[in-house]
Amino acid sequence: MTAIEIVGIISIILISVFSLIGIIISVPLFKMLVRLKNTAEKINDSIMPIAEDLNITVKKLNDEIGTIGDLTESVSSIVQQLEKVTKLARLLITSPVVKIVSTAAGFMSAMSKNSNKNKENKENN
Repeated sequence: MTAIEIVGIISIILISVFSLIGIIISVPLFKMLVRLKNTAEKINDSIMPIAEDLNITVKKLNDEIGTIGDLTESVSSIVQQLEKVTKLARLLITSPVVKIVSTAAGFMSAMSKNSNKNKENKENN
């Protein structure tokens, strides 16, 4: 055997060993990639219904928020109307009461002055 034949045989043996090592490593790696792909598909299949449910829930929540906004506007309108009614009632009630109290105070003042004049007249006579 010549040196070139020995180098060729050693090269063939080394290439065969590296090929065998590559096959040994690639088989589990390929199995792991297949499992990873299957796991990703299962996760995708389980996430889709959850995402759809979440989408439906968000739509319902938006509808409820819109309803709450309408209710808030209605309550605000009612409060404004109530404030107007309160102001009107206050004007209607307080105006006559102030007039009555003023008249009574004036009458009492007049009575007081009249009784003072009567006392003075009696004292002068």
